[in-house]
Amino acid sequence: METRVIPADWPLASLMLPHVAEAAGRLGLDGRLAAIVLVADAIATDDRSWLRFDGDAGARRLTIWFHPDQVVNDRPGRGRARPESQAWDLGPLPAESPPAAAAEYSLANAMRFLYQQFLLARDLLDGALAPANVPPSLVEAFQEAWLTTIDGRLNREGLPHLSAAERRLSFLRLFARAGVLTPSHWAIFNDLWEGRLADQSAVLAKVRLLPPLGRRRGA
Repeated sequence: METRVIPADWPLASLMLPHVAEAAGRLGLDGRLAAIVLVADAIATDDRSWLRFDGDAGARRLTIWFHPDQVVNDRPGRGRARPESQAWDLGPLPAESPPAAAAEYSLANAMRFLYQQFLLARDLLDGALAPANVPPSLVEAFQEAWLTTIDGRLNREGLPHLSAAERRLSFLRLFARAGVLTPSHWAIFNDLWEGRLADQSAVLAKVRLLPPLGRRRGA
């Protein structure tokens, strides 16, 4: 399986490349993809990165666009700016990436990001996730919910992941602007994290019970 990080002269490309193959292999993608291409030019630092599959079975390529801040050390001024909306499958958005030196590379952050994105890709390949079945008005909320299930699965498998506290904070930031989060909403979060919602239809049913993002205060 071919693995590439673009741009090739990005100071972190050579550091990240061995971990791409490692994470893909642990999740069984190396036998299902002909190539994985990571493009460090996304417009915002957000774990809901843009991804796309090209080619037929046997020659399928996965391309993921991401922001360089995903794989560097945490520091003031680096934050996860969340776009108001985002499609599951978009092409690259031109943006000037901030410079990052090799010394800033964070193995922990890179591995968490790679495992999360590759498990998401595996869900799509397996058919466990069918974005076309998610109503447009619920896409953003559903993505947050599904990523919670992903990090919960990675946690149970002992693989790199965002912690429950980090995922809970992301959940809070997204849904609190749409209304007060009640104990029943947090029960949904716990069900997502702990894997009690078995499939996409179950997750989508719970997402409908969360504060509707179309009513976000200040939006």
